[in-house]
Amino acid sequence: MVGKIYLAKIYFTDLSEYKIRPVLIIKELDEDCICLQFTSKYKDNQLAISNFDIKDGVLKKDSLIVVPKNFTLHKSIMFKYIAKIKEKKLQEIFKIFCQEIGCN
Repeated sequence: MVGKIYLAKIYFTDLSEYKIRPVLIIKELDEDCICLQFTSKYKDNQLAISNFDIKDGVLKKDSLIVVPKNFTLHKSIMFKYIAKIKEKKLQEIFKIFCQEIGCN
């Protein structure tokens, strides 16, 4: 599942509500996945992604991946496969993510 984009229920940090949003899976942990969220609104620490970066599937519009804000989701709330990111772009995302969280 790593490198795949799914639609998922993303709860607000206060757990009051949720939105259906695309997420990128960056690590599988048994029945859970570590994910990065997508947005269309520009802020700092974001990485642009378009259909040129997609190997399989289609994005509705160019988006931004929020780095390093990550979260863990259970696989059961990821309900629709959207696309898979090309390996070269995925490696770029991992590199930037690692720089942002301070891993070596």
